[in-house]
Formats: sequence, C-alpha cells, structure tokens
Amino acid sequence: MRWLSRNIGVLAAHSERRYAREASEQLLNLYRREQREHPELKGRALYEAVIARRLGPEPAIRAAEIVRRAEESFTDWPVERQLRFRDVVHYQIFDEYMRLGEVGVGTRTNIGDAVARVIPEEL
Repeated sequence: MRWLSRNIGVLAAHSERRYAREASEQLLNLYRREQREHPELKGRALYEAVIARRLGPEPAIRAAEIVRRAEESFTDWPVERQLRFRDVVHYQIFDEYMRLGEVGVGTRTNIGDAVARVIPEEL
C-alpha cells in the first residue's frame, strides 16, 4: 500500500508539471498573438488581454482579477518589483489547476519551476 501511495504522488507530480508546461506554452503563444494583433498593449493591459483570451467567454473582469491577484502574490515579497507576465502565467495556471477539482489542498510540484522553463524571465 505504501508503494501505491508513493507512486500515485509521483504520477500526480508528473501530471502537474505536464499541465503547467502545456498551459505555459499556450499562454506564451497567446501573448505573442496578442502582441502582434494589438501592439499598443503593454504591461498589465496586455496581460489582461491574454488571460481574457484564455478564459474565452468568461467576462473580462475575471481576467483583471487574475492579474490583480498575481500582482498581490508576486510583487511585494521578498522584494517589491514590477509585475511580469511570468507571474501572471504562474498564478493563472495554479488557479486553473486548483479549479479542476482533482487535487486536494495544493500541488505536489512547484508550478513556478515549470512555468519558468517556458516563459522567459524578461516577460
């Protein structure tokens, strides 16, 4: 039984990393597409447009909420800094994954590490 429990954890972590990688790639593609179609958008407005596109028919207010929460989560600690697209992707993927309802109280892997492998630091 112990073996089964340990292997379920390994499979869950692999699934989380795969989900984070694929979602990061999709969001990066949406980012580039949004930049091409709306070159006037920068920073927060661009991030909201990308998230709104990802969310589909959900209202744009949900995209603004995601960006706001990412900003609250990542820009004050450990040092104050500007919000980056990578932060928004990290928050969005974690939020999506938790909403799937297939997980308990958290994740078994560091979603941020998976995001960082796809989303360049400067974004």
